Amino acid sequence: MSDERMVVQRPSFMSSRGTQDDILKLLDSLEELAENAYSFFGRAWGMDLEEFHMLTNKIRASLPDEVRRASRVANDSDKIVAAAKEEAAIINEKAIEESNRVVEEARHMAAKLIETSEINRLAKAQAQDIMANAESSAREIRRGADEYAREVLAAMENHLAGVMGTLQKGREKLDVRISSQQSVEPAIPVGRGIRR
Repeated sequence: MSDERMVVQRPSFMSSRGTQDDILKLLDSLEELAENAYSFFGRAWGMDLEEFHMLTNKIRASLPDEVRRASRVANDSDKIVAAAKEEAAIINEKAIEESNRVVEEARHMAAKLIETSEINRLAKAQAQDIMANAESSAREIRRGADEYAREVLAAMENHLAGVMGTLQKGREKLDVRISSQQSVEPAIPVGRGIRR
C-alpha cells in the first residue's frame, strides 16, 4: 500500500450552487454504499464500517431541526400544489357551467318573451336586455373564478417560497457547521481500494 494521502474535497451537492438534495436521503445512500462495499474482517476496503456508521449517525443527530422540518414540508408541498390546482380547476369548471346555465336560461326567457308578447318590438328589446345582463353576469362569474384561482395559486406560491426559505436557512446552517468543522478537523485520508 502507498503512503500517499489525498484531501477529500467537499462534494458538489454541498456547495451553495448545488441542488437542494434531501440530506437525509443522501446519508442513507452513503450508508447503503458502505454496506454494499466489499468487506473483509469488518472493513470495507480500508474503511472501518462501525466507525463509518457512528459518524453518519452523528451527522444525522447534528442536522438542524429546520432541515428535518423542511424535508417533511418539501414532501408535502407537491400534494398541496396538486390539491390547489385541482380545487382551482373545479371552481373554474363550476363557474363555466353556471355561466352557461345563466346564458341558456336567458335565451330561453328571451324566446318565451318573443313568442308570448303582443308587442314584438318590446319583447325583442327586453330579450336583448336580458341577454346583455346574462352575458355580463357570466363574464363576472368567469372573472371571479379566474381571480379566485389566481389567489389560490398565489397563496401556494407564497407557501412554497416560505418552504424554500426554510430549506435555504437549514442548508446555510449546515454549511456553516460543516465549514467550521472542516477548518478544525484534519483531512480524511483516502487510501487505495476506497470506493468513491
